[in-house]
Amino acid sequence: MINNTYFAIAENDLEYLESVLKTGSTFYNQLAVQCQQVAEKFLKGYLDANLAERDISDILRKHNLKKMASVLNEEEPGLELDTIGLAYLTDFYFDARYPGDDFFTVTKAEFEKCLEIMYDTVHKLQGIGKR
Repeated sequence: MINNTYFAIAENDLEYLESVLKTGSTFYNQLAVQCQQVAEKFLKGYLDANLAERDISDILRKHNLKKMASVLNEEEPGLELDTIGLAYLTDFYFDARYPGDDFFTVTKAEFEKCLEIMYDTVHKLQGIGKR
C-alpha cells in the first residue's frame, strides 16, 4: 500500500518508471511525462514537509517545476536545483500528453535529458532529506 504523501507517491512513481525502463520501452512521451511527475512530486513533497510556515498552497496546486525549485533554492542555498532543466521538464506535463499546437513526439535524446534532470533533482532532494 502507498502512503498518502507526496514523497511516498514520488517513490512509487520512480519505482514504476524504473521497472518500465527495464523492459526496454520506447514510449518516450509517456516516459518523459513520468520523469516530470516524479520530479514534481519530490519537489512538492519537500515543499509540503518543510515550508509549512509559508503559504505554498498556490505552488502545490500548479505544475511549475522551475518555481518550486526557485523557492527551494532560496530556502536551501546549497541545494542548487537546476531551474533551467526543470523548466524544460515542466513542458512535458501537457505538451507530450495532449493534442494541440504544442504537442510533440519525444525523441530518445529528449527523454534521456528528462531522465537526467529528474535524477539530478531526486538525488539532490534525497541528499538533504526532510528537515
